[in-house]
Amino acid sequence: MNVKKKDYAAVIIFGMITAYIAYAIDKAELSNIISDYTGHVYVYLPMLLKKETFFQGLGAAPYFLWHLVTIIGYKIFGIPLEYAAGYSNALFALFSYITVYFFVSSLYKRAGKEARSSVIAIISFGICILQPIAADWSNVWILSVAPITPNPVTNPTYMATRGFAVLAFCLVIDIWGRQENDDYKGIFFKVENGLKRYYIALLIILLLSVLAKPTFVEMFIPAVGIVMLARWIKRIAKKDGSGKAYFKILVTTFLTAVPAIVVVFAQFLMYFIFGGSYGEGGSVVITPFLRVWRMFTDNVGISIILALLFVMFVMLIRTVPFIDSNAGRLALVCFVVSFLQGAFLGESTKLGHGDFMWPLMSAMFLLFLAALKALIMHDEKEDRPFAGALTVTAWTIFALHVSCGVMLIIEELLVLA
Repeated sequence: MNVKKKDYAAVIIFGMITAYIAYAIDKAELSNIISDYTGHVYVYLPMLLKKETFFQGLGAAPYFLWHLVTIIGYKIFGIPLEYAAGYSNALFALFSYITVYFFVSSLYKRAGKEARSSVIAIISFGICILQPIAADWSNVWILSVAPITPNPVTNPTYMATRGFAVLAFCLVIDIWGRQENDDYKGIFFKVENGLKRYYIALLIILLLSVLAKPTFVEMFIPAVGIVMLARWIKRIAKKDGSGKAYFKILVTTFLTAVPAIVVVFAQFLMYFIFGGSYGEGGSVVITPFLRVWRMFTDNVGISIILALLFVMFVMLIRTVPFIDSNAGRLALVCFVVSFLQGAFLGESTKLGHGDFMWPLMSAMFLLFLAALKALIMHDEKEDRPFAGALTVTAWTIFALHVSCGVMLIIEELLVLA
């Protein structure tokens, strides 16, 4: 990457802004007694801090990484609980920003394009705060559960998974690239030096993601499996022996997910048998198609369009680069898997919480990353009419998503202040 100027001050400033926004919004959110954040701070954390209610708290919130970081700040550093929670939000938001910056800068480097560090920082900041295009009449502005947004900024445990999600996405893209082609050189990692360390890294990242909140791996692991199974079946059909060789690759990749899968099942056991959010217990139920979705929006189709307008436009102008890439295929399968989860699954005692909508939000975020990859790494053909205008339009739509995120942040801070 040819960098005009290494203006790392801008990188640091936007990182601090991202962290402060997470701190300020969630601190303000404490005045909202029905929010997810308030529940975690005033219900789950006190339960985890008392010996007599610890296991009950662990059953209610078996995904405890955010809580653990908060408790460390509270117990070891003597920070008041509300402030420790806010600092945890800021820490995970900063981690997310760093991983997104790594993602975007790696794309520019691989594409051999000139870019300022400040431009990459702005894009990374935008990804961390963007929201669906504002349209009150479509009922997509529900933040307490926020099922139609890639950035539900008021849910601390979901946001704690974000950095791990980005790293897992990067790892799978490069691992797949190397599995498919021995000459492949990684976009994000030096997989040409061998995959063993990256399999181990993927195992650790998936496990940490589960400990933060299982919703990301609930759709990510099945999506990875579906894509790889399809590739295996395709090789078997060729009858050239490649199917047997790929089966070994398939098993090796699956083994990286085993610890995370085991923990997810343990979490479900603890939650639905020994715990339950706010002591309500409950179980997983199959619902009529889109029943839960329709509890949050009057029009599912319009809500999806408004949430993913940038992605859809990039897919229109970069169709082949998007569909043919590992990033695009994986993100699309993740979206389909999570869409079906949200369309048919719910939690019996609190269907209105939309608990099985959370995987969809991670999938939407991955779609934005995949769209960025297609837009940055592949230019419009010069002979295509309005080539430059189409690229500018794509970035304009991206800026519109970001501006809606800015408006939402201002609205949250003003309303809850």
